[in-house]
Amino acid sequence: MNIKSTFILSCLGFAVAVTQPAKAALTWHDVQFGGFVSQGYLVNTGSNDYLGNTSDGTFDFREWAANASYSFGKWRIGAQVFGQRLGVYGGDRPKLDWASIDYQPAQWFGVRAGRIKMPRGLYNEALDLDSVRPFVLLPQSVYDARLRDFNAAFNGGMIYGNVELHRFGSLDYKAFLGDIPMSTSSGANDYFNNDAPFPNTAIGMDTVRGGSLFWNTPTSGLRVGYSYNVFVNMNSDRLVTTGPSTTLAMFKNGPHYERHLLSVEYTMGDWVFAAEAGRERAHYNIGIIGSPAVIAVFKFQSDSAYLSATRRINRWLEMGTYVSHSKDRQYSVAGTVFPIPDLKQDDYALSAKFDLTEHLIFKLEGHYMHGSGKIFSTPTHPQPVTARDNSWEMLAAKVTYSF
Repeated sequence: MNIKSTFILSCLGFAVAVTQPAKAALTWHDVQFGGFVSQGYLVNTGSNDYLGNTSDGTFDFREWAANASYSFGKWRIGAQVFGQRLGVYGGDRPKLDWASIDYQPAQWFGVRAGRIKMPRGLYNEALDLDSVRPFVLLPQSVYDARLRDFNAAFNGGMIYGNVELHRFGSLDYKAFLGDIPMSTSSGANDYFNNDAPFPNTAIGMDTVRGGSLFWNTPTSGLRVGYSYNVFVNMNSDRLVTTGPSTTLAMFKNGPHYERHLLSVEYTMGDWVFAAEAGRERAHYNIGIIGSPAVIAVFKFQSDSAYLSATRRINRWLEMGTYVSHSKDRQYSVAGTVFPIPDLKQDDYALSAKFDLTEHLIFKLEGHYMHGSGKIFSTPTHPQPVTARDNSWEMLAAKVTYSF
């Protein structure tokens, strides 16, 4: 591993910590402004390139955001501009991450419209709150950083609320309908075209709908929940070369792509324990654009799960660990049968977060990977399963300044 580069980054983080004064969030005419900027480093043993060019070590791992919010009575308005680079994804380009108007006339009912954070699992709506967790990377089986464009937010509307159950605790519910714009330069494009030798020329969907239901149990610190999303008419077009001079325009269409996620979190003093398990599944029709004929039908299923524990050691140190598992399976159920192997990966992580000042943190994290199923193999960067290292280690470091 490139220990020299990692050491330089660590020293840089501590140097910034002692030379930068802490600043508070800015408020102007009751409008509150905030944001963050982070820079990270990733490197792993072996030849696998996981989240960018990690086999050689990469600094192409950073995020920044600026947000503003305003509340008046039962109304809330807010927006955030976000930029990211994670390997080939993001390109540091600013984009509207979320922007919504919210009206909640009662505790049990509220409505929200605009570009809204996706209610999925325990932490999807808090992806940007780097200071509240010790992990550099959330468990990638559920919170894949390359799929942020796909998972973080949607355009549409939501109803939500908290229903009091008195001695039985309370229920938090959210239900939504909208759509997610998709790009062929995104991580989601590569995820849905993983290990295919031909590039997509278009990708999209009609609508997305779903929601979440969380029970805040009578046991202090314990909550359990279920999240569900369904993407209607997800589809992609691609050019497939079948011979020296033959290129076909193909399509891949799935009537419904479903995701289920069960979640449990228990907070006990300085400890936080969490576990989530999910399943994604879909059927895809493959054919030629302009022809009603279906060449083949594929079934896709992805299972994911993790178990994590974190503990606040003292005012400046928090530790965490998790075990994460993923398994993707794609196979033909009609038409031509293609030998597509199962893609599996187990991730064992140990993390430390150092609160250097009120607004500046430094994180260091080690991973042991068994399996390589989360690695993307794309037309521009092929990494066939047979050429990957099956057991490997990764080191991640990250400095974040928030205001």
